[in-house]
Amino acid sequence: MTTVAEIRAEGARLAICCPNCARLRYLNIDRLDQNASLEAVAAGLKCTRCLEPEIEVRVMRRDPETGFWPAESAR
Repeated sequence: MTTVAEIRAEGARLAICCPNCARLRYLNIDRLDQNASLEAVAAGLKCTRCLEPEIEVRVMRRDPETGFWPAESAR
């Protein structure tokens, strides 16, 4: 199981993606329990737009060519 601390150490970020409304938003990784697994992080969250409890937590990395982070989005 990957922990928040491992993701932070590799320079990645966490984002939530809602399957219901397609919202993608970054999480403040500093506010999370550093020993928590991705499953544990997802279990305590829901979409703030549509209140969907079954959100997905994704590991996000910079684009290797441009250095930019993927953009946040919503429908």
